[in-house]
Amino acid sequence: RRRRSPTRAIPMGRERDRGYALVAAVTAVAAFAYIAFQVLASDRGLTLSVAASAEQARLTAAADAGISLAIHALAQKDRVRRWSIDGRSRSLDFDGVNLVVTVEDERGKAPLDALDDSQARALFEGAGATGDRVDALVDELREWRARVDETPDDPAPRPADFGGLGPPAGPGHFRTVGALMALPDMDPELFSHIDPAVTVFFEESGPFSAKTAQPLAIAALSGSSGETPETIERAREEQNQRPEEEIAEDDDLTGRTLTVRVVAQDRNGARAHRTAIIELTGAKDHPYWVRYVE
Repeated sequence: RRRRSPTRAIPMGRERDRGYALVAAVTAVAAFAYIAFQVLASDRGLTLSVAASAEQARLTAAADAGISLAIHALAQKDRVRRWSIDGRSRSLDFDGVNLVVTVEDERGKAPLDALDDSQARALFEGAGATGDRVDALVDELREWRARVDETPDDPAPRPADFGGLGPPAGPGHFRTVGALMALPDMDPELFSHIDPAVTVFFEESGPFSAKTAQPLAIAALSGSSGETPETIERAREEQNQRPEEEIAEDDDLTGRTLTVRVVAQDRNGARAHRTAIIELTGAKDHPYWVRYVE
């Protein structure tokens, strides 16, 4: 009978080498897995970025479509089919995107270039400014509209506090309502209340229209606000509840300057905004002009 050979013991040095090799192998696998994860994460981030850009482009296109839909509805000769211009909001669906469209009459707003100090004070107070801030805003608005004569005899510099813009080229001239944001004491929240109530196109579109007027515009032109943001909002809600026939104009809107605002929102909450100031011409070849777009 053959005798079994005894099991040969593995030297301790070789056993340690096996352990080190296993650790090295696990480390290598973990390193490759980490690299693979980073590559996948990078690809996923790029994919998400492209998808977000595509969705934003889709929302922007939908907002542009909202402008076109509003222009078409405003150009209707039929008073029943024509949209009102009192600042009420309309909700529409465009290719799965929710559109909130608002049309504002520029003749229902306060002329920004023509406000005196008391009217400017009423405007700022009605929008929510209080105390010394109101005084500062009135002074800043006056300075902005004042002509600064830059001659050697009177080398008064243009105010440097207005965001580097300085006052306009001529006295009392605003090119856009957005220029109000250059006032040092203006902020986005206050501006959001003022923006729908003032215009730089007032004198070009006819006299003030009380029927389509913004409540804050009425308060400003009266020279005494007597209003708070809450009461103005309630007045706006009450105005929006009036029947359509009480607000729509009897005649067509040819020659009228109007602001169209569109907010496009998808099901995930992403948004795109578009604002256009248009003038309806009544001409078949050029039915409208775009005076301003943002």
